[in-house]
Amino acid sequence: MKEVSLLEMIGRSLAKVAAGAGIAAVLIWLTYVLLDVGHMQSGFTLPQSIY
Repeated sequence: MKEVSLLEMIGRSLAKVAAGAGIAAVLIWLTYVLLDVGHMQSGFTLPQSIY
């Protein structure tokens, strides 16, 4: 069995955490956008575009 360095193990675990967090963030953002569009039927508007 090949010896795996501590840095490589840390890098792999960090990559897994980053991938999981990225997927979760995309899902949360998509859910927010869908709920936002569902609430206001006038299309996609940004919160800061209120004049």
